[in-house]
Amino acid sequence: MNISSRTKGVLMAVIGSIFWGGSGVAAQFILQEKGMTADYLTAVRTIVAGILLLSIDAFINKNNIFAIWKDKESRHRLLAFGVLGMMSVQYTYFVAIECSNAPTATIIQYLMPILILAWFSITERKLPSLSQVICAIMAIFGTALLVTHGSLTALAISDRALFWGILSAFAAAFYTVQPRWLLMRWPSPQVIGWAMLIGGVAISLIYPPLEYPGTVDAPAILSLAYICVLGTAASFWLYVTSTKYILAQEASILNATEPLASIVFSIILLDVMFELPEITGSLLIIMPIIYITLKRK
Repeated sequence: MNISSRTKGVLMAVIGSIFWGGSGVAAQFILQEKGMTADYLTAVRTIVAGILLLSIDAFINKNNIFAIWKDKESRHRLLAFGVLGMMSVQYTYFVAIECSNAPTATIIQYLMPILILAWFSITERKLPSLSQVICAIMAIFGTALLVTHGSLTALAISDRALFWGILSAFAAAFYTVQPRWLLMRWPSPQVIGWAMLIGGVAISLIYPPLEYPGTVDAPAILSLAYICVLGTAASFWLYVTSTKYILAQEASILNATEPLASIVFSIILLDVMFELPEITGSLLIIMPIIYITLKRK
């Protein structure tokens, strides 16, 4: 049976997003159940995934992966992206998971487009539209529901989890905006691959991953392998490749599968319970992001 190009693109975007959402659940398992640390996981994930992506770009796409280093401006931007973007977004996300759970950390990080909207409104000195303001208010209210369980007197998650979750959203916003110049000039697997490798080496200089922390058993090793191979390298490659067959904004909308997959996997595999306030809050965050993406020119 022949599959149309459009169907192929949709499937690739959805599967890539599901893989990425599953990586957060696998991370929660090894961080909370197997005693792994966020710094070790960040270093291993970014180094292994970076090597895999660069290998794909070199052997499958037949690109010269070292060409980017010959350009001075690209070199400086790539180093900044690797340390301030890639390393920061990975580390803050994993610490947020360590302090709460994968769906909560993923959904709070999903506030990133709202932060980007605010950033461009400030830098371009242009007020957001009424619909964009409504979307931002919905997302903020949804976050409040998510982290308070509908109570106005106490947080349903720790102060530390909320802090790292919001910091992860800011890091994700920087991660999204900063490499635009690079991605317009170089293949995306090459940019992301080098950034991951740079970020992994950078955090290794701060927290050397000299030995495996926590429990060493088959579930822990398989979870780590899933995070590096399917949850990072494969998910990124599938998502980026999908844009050859469907519009980039369509792929962005399908990326809403990520937090939903994280919720479903957490309920099935980790017995994480999401009740009405959390579900409502999650939808109030996800739906405005889809609307903004649909309205984006």
